[in-house]
Amino acid sequence: MALEKRMSCGGWERAGSGGGGTHVRRMTGIVAVLLLAAACSSPDEPPEATRAEGAPTLQAMVGTEASPDAFEISLVDEDGEPVTELPAGEYNIEVNDPTSVHNFHLSGGDGAVDEKTGATEKIETLWVVDLEPGEYRYMCDPHPSMNGHFTVT
Repeated sequence: MALEKRMSCGGWERAGSGGGGTHVRRMTGIVAVLLLAAACSSPDEPPEATRAEGAPTLQAMVGTEASPDAFEISLVDEDGEPVTELPAGEYNIEVNDPTSVHNFHLSGGDGAVDEKTGATEKIETLWVVDLEPGEYRYMCDPHPSMNGHFTVT
């Protein structure tokens, strides 16, 4: 019996043994595992940020709990007060966007921050942002009259 090296993942095989079946079975198994992994992953959901320990947490909301499609947008501090001025630094922003007609878009600091949810997605997510001194605005892109602003010093 002669052994020959074939250019496949089958390794050494006996000459004329027709080891192609083994190769096909291995490839089928590999493809099945890859398809299963792809089906179980969620490419539509961005990975959630890791909470910045010790950083203040702000609450961002589009709509209201009682009426998700309400034309309201807010950004409040840990005491539930509307954000109007903040010191520069790192912040956790918990975003609650329970509607498919609005989004929450935060931008400012001369380009330091530009985060937004999708207008058609319903999502609760966490952003960890480094707010640099400057002017910031939050708004609903489809409804620009839904907006607010604050200053970072």
